[in-house]
Amino acid sequence: MWAPKRASARSASQHPRSRAPPSTHPACRARSALKISAIATEPASTSTPPTGRRAWGEPILVCGAGIAGLATALALSKLGLPVRVFESRRELRREGAALSLWSNAWRSLEALLGPEGAGELRRGHQLLTRVELCASSGELLRAFQLAECDLGPEGSETRGLMRATLLQALYDSLPDRESIVEFGTSVREVLAPPQGASGGGGDGAPDGPVAVRLSDGRTVYGSVLVGSDGVGSEVARYLQLPAPRYSGYCAYRGVATFPNLDPDSGAAGSGSPGFSGSGPGGLRLDTIRQLWGAGVRAGLYPITPTTFYWFTCFNADTEASRQPPPSPAERQRAALESVAGWGGGGGIQQVISATPAEEISWSRISDRWTYGTFGRGLVTLAGDAAHPMTPNLGQGGCTALEDAVVLARKLGKLAEGSAPPSPADLASALRSYEYERSSRCLPLTVRANLMGAALQSSLPVVVAARDAFVRTAFSPGHFLDHTVYDCGRLDEL
Repeated sequence: MWAPKRASARSASQHPRSRAPPSTHPACRARSALKISAIATEPASTSTPPTGRRAWGEPILVCGAGIAGLATALALSKLGLPVRVFESRRELRREGAALSLWSNAWRSLEALLGPEGAGELRRGHQLLTRVELCASSGELLRAFQLAECDLGPEGSETRGLMRATLLQALYDSLPDRESIVEFGTSVREVLAPPQGASGGGGDGAPDGPVAVRLSDGRTVYGSVLVGSDGVGSEVARYLQLPAPRYSGYCAYRGVATFPNLDPDSGAAGSGSPGFSGSGPGGLRLDTIRQLWGAGVRAGLYPITPTTFYWFTCFNADTEASRQPPPSPAERQRAALESVAGWGGGGGIQQVISATPAEEISWSRISDRWTYGTFGRGLVTLAGDAAHPMTPNLGQGGCTALEDAVVLARKLGKLAEGSAPPSPADLASALRSYEYERSSRCLPLTVRANLMGAALQSSLPVVVAARDAFVRTAFSPGHFLDHTVYDCGRLDEL
């Protein structure tokens, strides 16, 4: 529990002891790396209200310019709410591989970018309509069309995008983006406002603006602080959430380019047993392929007709998972070794070998089972900071986009009166957002965790039973149930 000290005699009351955010995940609490101090309530400088909206007061502060942070800033801006983003990097993140965007993500992008912006993002990226589930030997266990999934009349839309492409699209869509996003600056300290100091908040509600101290020493005030600073979130530590728990496996990821590939020739890898097409290992350009071994699995899919995303997941004990191989060449060698001896028809060795070693990423896979509210006062979280999950459903980036729209809708409803919303109203809106998002994301996190545990098993009997089930009994009917979610629209407010 934390109890900030009073900064001066003007802070008439101390904070009551805060309720620790509930969590079902069996992880230890991490000590906060962010300092916590108290500030006396100061008048908020009122921003000029957008046309048709009331004065909001201090801007909404966002910590981190990843997918969640930029999407949140864009959603708030579209509703005319003032926002500032602080990013420790000196430019948009360029490294990182690709991510799959499923139907729920495209609905969010329609809300964020509009139909034309989302359409532009779709252009040139392959529509993925088919899945192949394969054994590491190269045997095709099951292939199915995503149209076989029970998704209703809207069906499925799945495309892979480079992470940098998505970040650039969100950033470019921000109005006055140079003023909104400040690079090379991070939040170092949260200055907690006195709760109920003047009686306005009541019941321990915050009674003044939230304030943060930046890495350059400045103090910045805001109406709300949104921590969107990733799996290792410092804002989540400030909120005393449990640290994400290691899942028992790590991953290598990369994107391979085949500039001389002719999508119409069917020549690249065609003729391999069990596969036909024009990509590596005969991969069809509408297909997601997964290959399952014992304690190791891999996958690949096309992003464009000449670029292919790939991954390998491999079991590693806690000690071995702490640091990646020290050099790019060693990472590439380790990625190839993880699938050594596998049947060559799947194309995984081909894409790993074709990826520049310095562009192969390594990550330690972890999650946190976040339940109920996860914020406090005027501070909340979005994206991986709020609900880190394993990548087994491909929903990390998708749910970050959902978070942005849902949070903006909650706050936007407060912007329809004649005076700025009170801290108590803002805190209530944040708790409503958190309940809605944890109700959505906790089942996804649990399902992804359990799926990973089954697919990463190294026990021969489990591997044999898994493959036999997929070969003879698997039905894709409910494979994509989790993508039916609709976050809502921003133009409805």
